[in-house]
Amino acid sequence: MCGIAGILNFDRSPVDVVCLQHMTDAIQHRGPDGEGHHIDGAVGLGHRRLSIIDLEAGKQPLSNEDGTIWITFNGEIYNFQDLRARLEGLGHAFRTHSDTEAIIHAYEQWGSDCLHELRGMFAFAIWDGKKRQLLLARDRMGIKPLYYWRTSRHVAFGSELQALRTVPGFPGEFDMAAIDAFLHYQYIPAPHTAYQNVHKLEPAHFIVFEQDGQTRGPQRYWRLRFEADRSLDFAGWQERLRDALTEAVKSHLVSDVAFGAFLSGGIDSSLVVSVMSELLDEPVQAFCIGHPREEFDERQWARFAAEKCGANFIERVIDEDALDLLPKLAQHHGEPFADSSALPTYFVSQLAADNVKMVLSGDGGDELFAGYYAYPAILWEHRAPQSQYLRFKNRLANVARRFNVWPQTTTPADSKYVRTTPRDPAHRATFWRLEHQAVVDQTRREFGSRFDAVEHPHLLDTLQAFDLENYIPYDNLTKVDVASMFHGLEVRVPLLDHQFVETACQVPPEFRLTNMNSQGELTTPPGQTSGKHLLKSLAEKRFGAEFVNRPKRGFEIPVQHWFAGPRGGELKERILDSSLPLADWFEPAALQQVVNQASESKLSAWHGWTLLMLAEWCHQQHVKVA
Repeated sequence: MCGIAGILNFDRSPVDVVCLQHMTDAIQHRGPDGEGHHIDGAVGLGHRRLSIIDLEAGKQPLSNEDGTIWITFNGEIYNFQDLRARLEGLGHAFRTHSDTEAIIHAYEQWGSDCLHELRGMFAFAIWDGKKRQLLLARDRMGIKPLYYWRTSRHVAFGSELQALRTVPGFPGEFDMAAIDAFLHYQYIPAPHTAYQNVHKLEPAHFIVFEQDGQTRGPQRYWRLRFEADRSLDFAGWQERLRDALTEAVKSHLVSDVAFGAFLSGGIDSSLVVSVMSELLDEPVQAFCIGHPREEFDERQWARFAAEKCGANFIERVIDEDALDLLPKLAQHHGEPFADSSALPTYFVSQLAADNVKMVLSGDGGDELFAGYYAYPAILWEHRAPQSQYLRFKNRLANVARRFNVWPQTTTPADSKYVRTTPRDPAHRATFWRLEHQAVVDQTRREFGSRFDAVEHPHLLDTLQAFDLENYIPYDNLTKVDVASMFHGLEVRVPLLDHQFVETACQVPPEFRLTNMNSQGELTTPPGQTSGKHLLKSLAEKRFGAEFVNRPKRGFEIPVQHWFAGPRGGELKERILDSSLPLADWFEPAALQQVVNQASESKLSAWHGWTLLMLAEWCHQQHVKVA
């Protein structure tokens, strides 16, 4: 687990050593254990190292035997030992015991097809000196990040936007469409970033840059597929899922350093800790963050799970002082990001990093097994015989709006996936000043395209696939990566191991949601439907029915109470700061309305929090507004 950065100059001019040093200095927190650089004329690779495997010999950038192929790599390859044995059988000679070297020889053997052989989380750059080309690649689920900026002269890449911002000539213009996408999602989805002409590489993609500037890609090498396997009954699926979970957790325990686990008290992290406890001889160190307000605090359930698993429970409580962290969060995310759970994620990472260098987490369970209330709510709304009409209406509306012949409004039925829209398009259209309102339609069209790109015959599959390809990499995993790497902590996510994901995607819908028939129809209203049916059945055997069936809570903070509390005025002043671009982008009355209502309801508080994080990020920018 590390930080990577680099440059390829298309004009063959030598890479500036100082520039490369600045890039790696900007991400020093990602790799406090060491740094390395390799420059070969027009290409430079940089690396910051967090030592987890092969502590002595795993330094990077690393090359093959004759020095013609070099890699800078961030992540972990869990099947590297098996891969190494295969490659040695094919005649490859290894100098280290690191997973990094396995990637180099896999590339030598199979080229970009080596990506199909890798099991793990990764973002890496490979410079092929013989072919004079640079390969950038990212893991299937988007666990590790990778940004790049291409000009006519060069391409620069890095684990964080902070690395790219140190490169002379970095484009400072905001991408207004990306800002509107942020208001829609509370994050900016790939390939966009907040800056024009700067991109995120999408998960499960690679891109190749030739020495002369020609580009191939981005190209997808893996795709998520939901295909129900009904050859097993519920009991059979219980056994299969239990075995798959055990195997995934076991594969993620390869480490040469001390490790533990995040334990929120939810079903997913509790199951991961339970399996870890079964596999390990020593008690698991389990880390938990709590809140003074009881309605946001699940430490009692986390303690209960830890006791059941024989784990050492280590906790910390956060309060309103956590707001002082906002500037630091905005800096390290590098662009607007408004998931408030980034705060507790930061603090639980800090807590864990004081004790270990690596943890496992339970991220992904809700998206894989339909744990959100929105899933049954949308299914109920789109149930037969309404569903065909609603789908036809949605498609007609999306096409008609492109030609301005459909009202620019939205209703719950008109929005295919209401969980993704904290501020609906009609509201945002009045929120922006007139000269910027066109970006709302651009966001709407792109949202429709993203939804269509993951569409399955079964609506539940489509909803989950949308979250797995959007919310998971650009929100959930982004906040975990930023928070953990700031503290030099590696976080592994066994539920998002691609082999486990492929198994979970075969679970029939009626085993994910209760009260659903084999035709994919809910037989009861959403309030009488429970998600994660199969996963909960495994948890119930370990922790009991009361633990499993309690009301669901998210990993949240009391935003509404903070806006209403002693520091509420300070937060509102940040949003209304007339020196920030927000005053030029949005209608003053609309901004004032958000501020006035921020403490009135949970939804209004989220709107306020979204603008607060946008304001904080803008405050840190010294760039031209395009």
